[in-house]
Amino acid sequence: MRRVEIIVSFILIILITMSGGCINAPQGEKTESPVIETAHEGVDEHISENTSPREGAKATFPAGTFKPKRPDWFSYSPKDSVSEVVSRISEKYNVTESPVDIPLPPRSLSSFTGAADGIEFGLFAYPNSTAVEEAMNGVVGFLIENGFQQGDGTFWERGNETYTAFYTYERYFYVLFVARTAGGDSEERAMRLSEFTWSIITIGPSPGKVLGLFLPVKVAEGNWSEERGLRFSGYLDALEGTVEGTNVSAVFLVYRPREGREVYLQLKEAFLRNSWVEEEYINTNTRDPAGHLVVSDYFEANGSGVYIELADVAGMERLTLLFGDESEIKETVRELWEWDDPTASLLAEGNGLPRGTFRPASGRSVEPEMVISMVLDDLRKDFNITTDFVDIPEVPAAAWYSGRTDDVEFMLLVYPNATAYLTALDELTEKLLAEGWERTDDGREPYARTFAWDADMITVFAQYRYNHYLAIVVKKPRYSTSDFFWHVVGTGGASPGELLSFGKLRNDVRPWNWTAGEGLEFDGYIYKLEGNVSSGGARAAVLFYPYGLGREVYLQLKKAFLEMGWVERDYVELPSHDERRRLAANDLFEKSGKAVYIEVSTYGDMDVLILLYGDKSSVKISARAMWE
Repeated sequence: MRRVEIIVSFILIILITMSGGCINAPQGEKTESPVIETAHEGVDEHISENTSPREGAKATFPAGTFKPKRPDWFSYSPKDSVSEVVSRISEKYNVTESPVDIPLPPRSLSSFTGAADGIEFGLFAYPNSTAVEEAMNGVVGFLIENGFQQGDGTFWERGNETYTAFYTYERYFYVLFVARTAGGDSEERAMRLSEFTWSIITIGPSPGKVLGLFLPVKVAEGNWSEERGLRFSGYLDALEGTVEGTNVSAVFLVYRPREGREVYLQLKEAFLRNSWVEEEYINTNTRDPAGHLVVSDYFEANGSGVYIELADVAGMERLTLLFGDESEIKETVRELWEWDDPTASLLAEGNGLPRGTFRPASGRSVEPEMVISMVLDDLRKDFNITTDFVDIPEVPAAAWYSGRTDDVEFMLLVYPNATAYLTALDELTEKLLAEGWERTDDGREPYARTFAWDADMITVFAQYRYNHYLAIVVKKPRYSTSDFFWHVVGTGGASPGELLSFGKLRNDVRPWNWTAGEGLEFDGYIYKLEGNVSSGGARAAVLFYPYGLGREVYLQLKKAFLEMGWVERDYVELPSHDERRRLAANDLFEKSGKAVYIEVSTYGDMDVLILLYGDKSSVKISARAMWE
């Protein structure tokens, strides 16, 4: 009996750790319905003629229900979550799918029932912790009504029957596990179910941990937001109340990837629409061991402050809303993150646009030398490559390699962005022409050039690889049948420039290098396009950065504008994504009759940062044109 007690106690500890406290007695517990009427479902695709807040209007707290659009069941399938648990059970037990004689909870998104080694069980997927707790309490309530008594932990007994019911987090859903066994004494049944439970339990990140273990502040639970008419839905888990030691009211919500940012954008729009104003940037660190900050905003009105934040924590999105006194909110924000402030070394000045150089504070995840190493590893699978000096002029590069394969001499050169590559390409062209080579391409492809001299030819091309531009320079005899060059080119990815040529941005921007004249410089980008937007006429700068680094520059720009007296009181109503981009954050600042719009969105494995400058109406028109 002692062994059973130890096993049961240990399982209880594991389950509580996994789910953030999902084992609850049902008596007297009030559960919130998982289905709530919605007033804000995603970002409205309709653009009204006037989306500006009323001038002089008194600020009010937003009311309504904020929720992401309907989940993408192709990306997040409840059936997959159930199947994953069934697969783990099948590794240890002979599972047969069949009807079972157990309580079947309603409204599950996907389910499985079957038997294994004398145990009947069911698995039922639910969208969030509220829904699964309601379902589990319904099962336990049914057992109590039918004469079952609670034994150790999650076991319920009557006569020669024993049930267990608990839930676990599995791949963005909660899976309720209900199992029944009969025969033998109570200890034998408990042992049988305890051992069976081990095939279900996994240890890893969960929404409960995001709101518990990975949340640096303690919250005294309460329900203040609904009293103000503010409701949330579509989340995985939620924590609401007052931050301990303060008077700051807080809501923390966990969403599936990409769904949290939809709710964040809705919240920001709602506060601006209700006449809250952003005039100050709250300095904050942006990382801790579990995740990183994506975007944040701080609004003030009526002597109170509101801070909203979106963070990526343990592979999920955590949305934070803090409401209260300005100084207490700032102190709470400081506790949320431990290190890395991308704006710490920011030096910007000026009366109009900020003057200075904006660059990511962090380095790229892949170093130039690593790019060459990974490319060579792939090439050596198909070619016999020898490191050697080659008869090709040298040009500057962040990293380079030269070698031979069969009758081909080649160089691999790595550059941080397209500008650096094109500069080196011009230098290489000058050196080749000086040696007597003849240029043979027609000049229509900016990244490619070909040269010929007697019986030899040289081909130069560059592609986007691993957050850099990789240039390949190949010299070979005219009669060579080697496909080495085409093999390298064929295994590369599309560059930002190529992506733009198929999208709206390049077609909508007439090139003109205007930022340098304003003293506004950028560095650390992969690709840059600047000019005038044909729709609206605003000046534009479009910059591609490695994923995550564009957001650091965005935060620097945001801080610079706010510290220079620009104010955010209006917004540009946009969809949350199109076929290529997914919006992460945007701001519309005003000052002295001018407006600036900044935006950062994800674009494949890159961040794309957009800055628009001009009068307010033209900036808003141009911003919308970027998403048409």
